[in-house]
Amino acid sequence: MKTSKRLKKLRALAELGERLPLPSGPTPIKAPLDVVTRFAKAWNAGDAAAIGELFADDADFVNVVGLWWTSRRAIRRALKRGFVGWFRGSEFTVEKLSQRLVGDDGAVVLARWRIDGQSDLAGEPAPPRRGVATVVLQRLDDGTWLCVAWHNTDIAAAADTNLIVDGVVTPTSYLDRVGDGS
Repeated sequence: MKTSKRLKKLRALAELGERLPLPSGPTPIKAPLDVVTRFAKAWNAGDAAAIGELFADDADFVNVVGLWWTSRRAIRRALKRGFVGWFRGSEFTVEKLSQRLVGDDGAVVLARWRIDGQSDLAGEPAPPRRGVATVVLQRLDDGTWLCVAWHNTDIAAAADTNLIVDGVVTPTSYLDRVGDGS
């Protein structure tokens, strides 16, 4: 059907007062914690587009090594690269969640996660990784939520800080030298 015929049909429907069908799209986020469970579901499907829909157009996303993407499009593009490469077939599991509302229109969600099935540089299975995400959400006028910032960090076992040693970030612990601070 030509564009002009489609427009005539749409105008005729509008004149009848009929509602036009809405295009299919993401289900609105009804609660802040839902963003993480939906992120995990989309990750496990390798669906970068679905993850992108969780974010505001101008959202910020910082990955575990500090790469900083500053738009929904950049977030989607970066994750798509991962899903056709090193994250293909990987599984993102949420281990722990917490939420704090900030005023009426903001929320911070913390999520401890685990990734199984990532590939190393040779394409071989890498050991599982665990990390923590800090997620900032904004409540929209319709009461739904949208992610405006997401920051990930890996959990380095038996470490309480990082040091640069010979140009390499190295997880390190001072606890055995200074005690636990109590």
